[in-house]
Amino acid sequence: HSWNKGMILYGEASYGNIHASKILPNHFGANVFIRQKVEKGPNCGRLAGGGWRKVRHVPAGLAWHPARDQLRGTARYGKPSEAMSAPAWSVPFNTAHFNEFLFAT
Repeated sequence: HSWNKGMILYGEASYGNIHASKILPNHFGANVFIRQKVEKGPNCGRLAGGGWRKVRHVPAGLAWHPARDQLRGTARYGKPSEAMSAPAWSVPFNTAHFNEFLFAT
């Protein structure tokens, strides 16, 4: 399994296992961002391009995000912060207009 090698993009339900321990401590946690991309046509050179809103954060540790909403954006917990060491948090984004996710560690 690729998750045994730490090859996982996102985790929920505070799930901890070998995949969490191989990723989260080494990358100072994990974050989820959203944005509404309005650019027409493919333009891979501007993939990051700006306009991202951070909506979910989990610090370095041995467990993934506490959310259980399967990225629907309905979970709310913790206090939003820009600090990488901040406790896990999520803000609702189910009513936001977006069409892209960015997963970052």
